Amino acid sequence: MIEIIPSLLVESAAEFERRLRLVEHDCETVHVDILDGSMFGNTSWHDARAISAMRTNVKYELHLMVENPLPIIETWHEHVKQTHRAIVHAEISRPFGTILEHIREFMKLEGGVAINPETPLSDVENVIHYIDELLIMSVHPGQSGRGFEGGYILEKIRAARNHRKDLTIEVDGGITPALIGPLTKAGANRMCMASSIFQSQNPTETLRSLQEHAKLSLN
Repeated sequence: MIEIIPSLLVESAAEFERRLRLVEHDCETVHVDILDGSMFGNTSWHDARAISAMRTNVKYELHLMVENPLPIIETWHEHVKQTHRAIVHAEISRPFGTILEHIREFMKLEGGVAINPETPLSDVENVIHYIDELLIMSVHPGQSGRGFEGGYILEKIRAARNHRKDLTIEVDGGITPALIGPLTKAGANRMCMASSIFQSQNPTETLRSLQEHAKLSLN
């Protein structure tokens, strides 16, 4: 199964809820981009307490583009019951293996690690056997709307799939409908999409169309 995961990178509560309501009935998981300026300069709105009041059945996947992810994850874990997965970046200065252990063993969440386009797979070899998901960034993080980096991302996906056959591989950034087939063939099984969904005229229908496209890509 190929899962299309809508991504929320927003600047306000109103925009978070607007986008959530557009997709919540047509997906299982929503990806929340969390930036506090410590890694990439940009910030995003991600108030867990306010989000806890937005009643919904979707699960939340947290993508923490921050240097100190644990306090944010703990707040979400406490206040947002649908928090399901937390993904931290391999590029942080803290020992991300220890952070992943805390996420999985103490908070009982799925734990994933993200790598930027230029980060080699060798940087995560010590945890790749242990994580629930590898998130491969196909754009430089921090903003929606950037273009897919290129064919070397496909090579990185193939290498990760060869390294661990049962690994869940998610790709994030610049994904268009035309890229779903090549990404699937390379070995990705989750695709995180923002602009392709939310910049369309009808995001709800677009998400459904992308999901159908993903199903066909398996044939």
